[in-house]
Amino acid sequence: AEQDTLINSTVAIAGVGGDGFQLGYKLAMKGVGEIRVADPEAFEPENSNRVLAATTPHVGRNKAEVFKEMVEALPASPKVTIYDDGVISENVEEFLYGADLYLDESELLKPEIGTLLARTALKQETPGLLVMNIGFAGIATSLRGGDFEKIMGIPKDMPLDEVAEMKVDLSRCVPYIPPYGDYRTLLATQGGAPLPTISEGVDMASGLGSTEAFLHLTHGIGNNRKEPTWAPRYRFMDAYTNKSGVIR
Repeated sequence: AEQDTLINSTVAIAGVGGDGFQLGYKLAMKGVGEIRVADPEAFEPENSNRVLAATTPHVGRNKAEVFKEMVEALPASPKVTIYDDGVISENVEEFLYGADLYLDESELLKPEIGTLLARTALKQETPGLLVMNIGFAGIATSLRGGDFEKIMGIPKDMPLDEVAEMKVDLSRCVPYIPPYGDYRTLLATQGGAPLPTISEGVDMASGLGSTEAFLHLTHGIGNNRKEPTWAPRYRFMDAYTNKSGVIR
């Protein structure tokens, strides 16, 4: 029954440059029947420390196109639709229409994308999933209603162009800072510094996130699985410290 449910599920993923690529590929291997991916960016050499697809032949190519190509090479592949313009106001309704779940893997430094997704998902009654990596750890929380804007501290109904000018308060939306990490490093990314990301963190995030996605997609078929983890609660797992749990 779970497998039949997955085969008939549709997942929309905004951003396949790191966590999103690994998440989508895991969901394809798990048997999800339709995956939509949106990403306007191309792979660059610096992606190769965390994304299996960032090989020399793929550098310079659109991430969504590479995702489609690799997933369709699986023996039993889902239907894959790509939006190489990314998530924009002109395509967001089509991108989310009929989806059972959306994954917001857009950059936290571009809150207007997440806000556009969340507001459209609210109208379409589509639940969301926010998955992040930090250090050797993965973090995940599920979204409904106005959760995204509450987490990010975005005033309700603020115009998207004003949201784009906001500086996100990272202390609100990144609840777990590893003891070997430094909050100042995260703050530096708001000034243009690169976000330090490693493959172990992406692997933890994609494993945790794909499990939460599974709970979403198979919920309600009488299989006695646990509920997804809804905001403001987050699940986290750290491969380095061996810490895991649920935090707010």
